[in-house]
Amino acid sequence: MPLNIENDDAAVKSEERGKKPTKKTKEMLEENSKQIEELEASQKQLEEELAGLLKEEEALGDKSALKMKVTHKKYGEGTVTSQDGKYIEVKFSDVVKKFVLPGCIADKYLEVNDDAILDYYIKCNEIHQKKMATELKIKSATYAIQRHEDAIDRLKAKLK
Repeated sequence: MPLNIENDDAAVKSEERGKKPTKKTKEMLEENSKQIEELEASQKQLEEELAGLLKEEEALGDKSALKMKVTHKKYGEGTVTSQDGKYIEVKFSDVVKKFVLPGCIADKYLEVNDDAILDYYIKCNEIHQKKMATELKIKSATYAIQRHEDAIDRLKAKLK
């Protein structure tokens, strides 16, 4: 004779309907609510931090890399021939290569002779890295909040 799990589950659920929440259920509801509050506060702080980073990035300005002279360890000396957003194309003596700003200069894949330009791209890269990390933390907090809200919904559904 096969087990009928669906009927067993339905019987248990019908018995649970109308019951008052247990001490453990109340504790779990409170803990999830507390976690949501903490995550929302953290998320707000991270959004303020991100706004500060955006202002800092805006204050740095946007310098064009066009016609800049660079040196690469493998390809030698070259000139930036085009810039499309964060991508640049560099024409070396025998090849054209594409790089991503500001990392290619800040991480010294491409070397520049002007220390002011190097400092600019290093600062841009630092801000960019901080922005990416902050945005990732905000997304992570959003998903964590959603998980806690789902847990609360499941606990409340058990009480119905």
